[in-house]
Parts: sequence; structure tokens; C-alpha cells
Amino acid sequence: MSRYDISPPPSKRQRLDAPSADADEDKPSDPQRSGGLARSLPSRPITLLRPNQLRVFSWNINGINAFLQPTITSFFRSSKNKHTSKHALSRESSPVPLSPSLRDCLRRWKWPQVVCLQEIKIARSDSKTQEAVRKAVRVPRDVMHGDSEKEPNYTAHFSVPRDKYNARGFRGKLYGVCTLVRDDLIAAEPWSNGNLITEVPWDLEGRVLILELPSRRLAIFNIYAVNGTDNPYRDTRTGEVTGTRHDRKRAFHTDLQAECKTYESRGWAVIIAGDLNIARSPLDGFPGRRMGAAHVANRIDFEAKFMATKQEGGLGMVDTYRALHGGERKYSYRGRGREWGSTCDRVDLILLSNNTITDERIALVEGDILDEEDERGPSDHLPLYSTIQLEATDIDAAR
Repeated sequence: MSRYDISPPPSKRQRLDAPSADADEDKPSDPQRSGGLARSLPSRPITLLRPNQLRVFSWNINGINAFLQPTITSFFRSSKNKHTSKHALSRESSPVPLSPSLRDCLRRWKWPQVVCLQEIKIARSDSKTQEAVRKAVRVPRDVMHGDSEKEPNYTAHFSVPRDKYNARGFRGKLYGVCTLVRDDLIAAEPWSNGNLITEVPWDLEGRVLILELPSRRLAIFNIYAVNGTDNPYRDTRTGEVTGTRHDRKRAFHTDLQAECKTYESRGWAVIIAGDLNIARSPLDGFPGRRMGAAHVANRIDFEAKFMATKQEGGLGMVDTYRALHGGERKYSYRGRGREWGSTCDRVDLILLSNNTITDERIALVEGDILDEEDERGPSDHLPLYSTIQLEATDIDAAR
């Protein structure tokens, strides 16, 4: 397993053709892209959740260990700098400091019901770290007083690599996803018996977790999609090379699309949240996108399977950030070890089933990418979220 297949590193994202001539964002007059850098735009305030609203956060955290060290705070910047927005600066005087504590993140995000974390880098045999995460997202017993008594608890669920041929190296500490679910969301499901989180048989690399909410007929997918590279992909049973990681990426698209279709055929809506490892349009990459033939093929494949209309054979999904903010340029990946804004992409997405904008059951309300240096923390990605309004049900009326 090559080290370049672990996460899209800056060197890979720099292999670019010249920017498209018809892309407005490539014009030098754009003030957001002056000086050869893609500047940040201010984050929108995160509102308090209203009744029957559901908020989903997603973040590729590039390793969860830093979030389990309460004394490490230097990753989240509190000093003023030219890239930090007024909204971010206002948090310096807030009683909630920026820190990589999972509880502090949940608190700053106004307690979203679902948080999808990718690239957690926990080995399958490492039950100790998994237990530490479960403990970190719950109210500590020694501070169960005052406002802490009003704070919600979360349960952490994991999918970690179990593929002995394609998830090797780093002693198994690579890939992996974790979904944090607020306990009251599960408690509202009367038929759950606690079995609402599932893995899928077609993924052995720890890239997929599905949260099912039967009373809402809603499935939330936590996805860490394959990063397309020329590295070999091996048959999970025999270890024989069957293609490249580009081939595996497109097969992953096929399997994920089929899984979504299964839910939609039952009348369920689907949310896909995670690192899809696709920059969809010229708006989504700076100084450009990866334009090698395989990367272009991956992008075409993704668009055909997820964004094309159902009449065209796709799922016709809604890109929530684009639906809300049009051509606004924010990014969810900003490489480390180089100047802020020198290389960035919007590869983390939250997608909704194609009927969710007009469906009476679900409506998109708000969302954003927290594209600021002080929000990146120890990762090389930025958090993003979407809030949807759910139709009131008989269950809600009974509570």
C-alpha cells in the first residue's frame, strides 16, 4: 500500500492542467483569489436547532487521536490573522474555546444530531481507542452538574478496515469512519432495538456506515470514498491484482449508487455525507482540479451516477452547498505544510435525494463549509454541515 493512497496529499492535488478558460473563478480580477491564493469567506453563524430539524455535520479529521488529547489546543488558532473572519474572531471572547476536544466541537456546532467523521485511522484491533472515543462524546461523570446536565450525550459507531490485502500499512491505522449519533435521536425510534447502524458487505476498507431512521424513512450515509490512484487494487479474497485504485473508485460509486437506490425504492430519502474525493466543477478546485485522464473519468462517473437525473440513469441528488449558495467559492480541503489558500478543493459533500427539496417530508434549510484556518484543527479538511426540516410525525406529537 503506497503512502500516497492514504489521503489526497498536496503533491497529488498539484498535478493540474491549465485552468479552464470558461471558468469565471480563474479570472485574476476575482478578489477572493488575488495574490495566487484562495482566500476564505466568513462562516455563517450556526443557529440553534428548531423542532423537527435535523443537522448533519461531516468532517475528514485525518486521525482521531489528536481529538482525544485534552491538553493539545494549539491546532485551533485563537490569534487574529488575515484569514480569520469576524465571526471566528468573536469566538475568542466566547466561553467556549476552540479546541480539538470532540465535546467542544459538538458544543460549538450547537449539538447536531449526527456527525460523520472520516479517516479516523483506528486499527481494527484497537478497542482501546474506540472506547476512548465513546467516552469522549459523552458528558463526563465528574462534571454532571449545572449546564452539563442539559447537554446531550452521543454514541459513537465505527467502521474500520478489515481488508487484509487493500488496507495494509501503518499497522492498520488508516481509513475508517465514525458516526456520532445523539442519543435522543435513537430514543425517538420506537422500533429500533438499538440496531440502526449498519455496514455494507461490499466495503472492507472502513469507508461506509449507514444510519437508518425508520420513523422518518431516512438513511444517512457516512462515506469516505476511495481516492483514485494508479496503485494496485487486489481481490479481497485472493489478493490478486484486479486493477488500480481508480478502477476501485468507480466500482465503489456503482455499489454506493445501488445501495442508495435500494433505500429509495422503499420510499426512503437518502443523505450522503462525507469525503467523496471528487471536485465536481472548476468552482471546486484551486488553482485547478486534477485533470489526468483517470481523474476526469472518475469525475464523469460520479456525475453520471449521483448527480445526473433518474431519466439519465443517475440518482439526481442535490448538492446541498451549491443548492444553498450557488457559485460561492468555499473549500473543504486545504493542504497543510504550505501557505493557506495555495492549494484547496471542495471534495467533501452533503448530498440529498433528488426529491428532498420539494418533498413534503424533508426540506433543506441551511448549510455551510467552515472554511477558515481556525476550524481546520489537526486535519487538512474543514467541517461542513446541512440542516433539514423534517415533517412532524405522530411520534413527535406523542413526545
